Amino acid sequence: MSSEMSSTIKRMEGQPVLFTARPTRLSLQQLNFGEDHYRAVTVNVWRNHALESIISLANPYFAFGRWQVAFNFGDYDDSLMFAGHAPADIELLWLDSSRYLENTDFASWSEWLLTRLGVLRSTSTAPIIVATWLQNPEQRQQMQALVDTLPDIYFADIGSACREVGVALLDMRIAVATGSPVSNAAQAVLARKLACHWLPAAISPPIKALALDLDNTLHKGILGEDGVQGVELTPQHIALQASIKALQQKGIFLALVSRNERVDVEELFAKRDDFPLKWDDFAATEVSWGDKASAIARVAQALRIAPDAVLFVDDNLGELVAVTSQLPTVHAIHAHDNAELTQRALEYYPGLWRWKVTADDVKRNQDMKANALRESLLTEVTDPEEYLRNLQVSLTFNHSPQEHLSRLADLCKKTNQFNLAMRRFSLSEITERHQSDNACVACVQLKDRLSDSGIIAVMVAERHGDLLVIEELCISCRALGRQLEDTLVLWTIRQMPQFQTCQQVAFRVQHGPRNQPAVAWLAGHLEMAPDAVQEGLNGIPKHKLEQFTPVQSVKLTEE
Repeated sequence: MSSEMSSTIKRMEGQPVLFTARPTRLSLQQLNFGEDHYRAVTVNVWRNHALESIISLANPYFAFGRWQVAFNFGDYDDSLMFAGHAPADIELLWLDSSRYLENTDFASWSEWLLTRLGVLRSTSTAPIIVATWLQNPEQRQQMQALVDTLPDIYFADIGSACREVGVALLDMRIAVATGSPVSNAAQAVLARKLACHWLPAAISPPIKALALDLDNTLHKGILGEDGVQGVELTPQHIALQASIKALQQKGIFLALVSRNERVDVEELFAKRDDFPLKWDDFAATEVSWGDKASAIARVAQALRIAPDAVLFVDDNLGELVAVTSQLPTVHAIHAHDNAELTQRALEYYPGLWRWKVTADDVKRNQDMKANALRESLLTEVTDPEEYLRNLQVSLTFNHSPQEHLSRLADLCKKTNQFNLAMRRFSLSEITERHQSDNACVACVQLKDRLSDSGIIAVMVAERHGDLLVIEELCISCRALGRQLEDTLVLWTIRQMPQFQTCQQVAFRVQHGPRNQPAVAWLAGHLEMAPDAVQEGLNGIPKHKLEQFTPVQSVKLTEE
């Protein structure tokens, strides 16, 4: 057995310990998932109480997610001077709020904390997480409002995390000995929140789709043997399906990947009214006797996402090993006999939880379903103008999108296929350029008679003398295939204030594992083969953009 297969099995076997309702220190410390880490992450810790004992419990969760995390601990410092700051992927403020609030009121502390966050923001472009606990809902709301005033800062509510699982947050008896008043029971809970929710949601590309097995995963029993009415929906499976449906309503794609007769599966969902999940909830279905790795690859292609954005859930360890062997970047969860464990593994799987769910996230499933209709329409017409006219396509351009910066940073993080520079600007980096007179951040919203796709494109440009450099160019995969790429990109650039005074436009290129569509688009305008496009800057004469005529059958609006 290869080390990769052995590691996958170890991680699956460790799930009952990791995702039990209340993990314990002893059980977590006995886990060993090996050293096959995929990502190295550095975290600066600015604190006034100890975090070390929590980190030791978080390490198994980091290993489960294949992260290797290095923590740079500052001294205990109530004044938050950020002494000796060095670049890192994440800045973590780990604060005992009671040390401040016993000497001052909440309003005064908040005002001071905002000042210190501003100092750190001016020093670092990394996401900042403020982890602390507060006394009441009003203070928590005010803290959330405070962090929202600066870009890329998140409030990790330690108190709410403990209340959700029913453990006491504080134990003052251990404060002197451990350097922190956080109780032993809370430490394990917070370790899981830190490693599975707070840190991954700040920097990781998100999981976009669940590929779900059916038998002994979404219900108990085997459809082909037990029949439509014979498979059992336990209370735990009902809760699991309801939690999956809630994810779908937040914009996560669902795909059904099952070894069964398709007619039987369709009959199951048609006749079992007690199933919270319905057939229409699935954006893609792969029901056959073929291998599941190929099925998941087809699902990713149909949903226009990369395999590393898919989380595969199956009760068969052999299937999980076979899929992750053929598609190493696919994420995987073992569906346990007790569906409650499966539900909790989904709840805490790194990259699935979000700091915020946006209106554009919610639109994603409806938009993907509409794509099937669009593709059908495209086969019926030969004139692209007629196709777009039938769809009643409208594009709204925004060259000062202050209220959308968070969504634009999210798009930079998520987009893989039409992402030319792969810069993956953070919210603070986008905000910095939005506020610069020498740069422009622009976005495009797409709507047609079938659905509102929301914001589907972002561009970040900077002027260097006579040269306008497109530093970031991302178009959502949901907008591809509608023959709108030229209008989306070239028209957006032409409307930038900096375009008027430049002599040439250059696109920054970095070749990635999946951004061939973006490179191929640029190659067409450079009149060369895609593999001839060089990394770095690739210039296009300004007059080419000035002569560009957008698609006439599309309504263009400037916001």
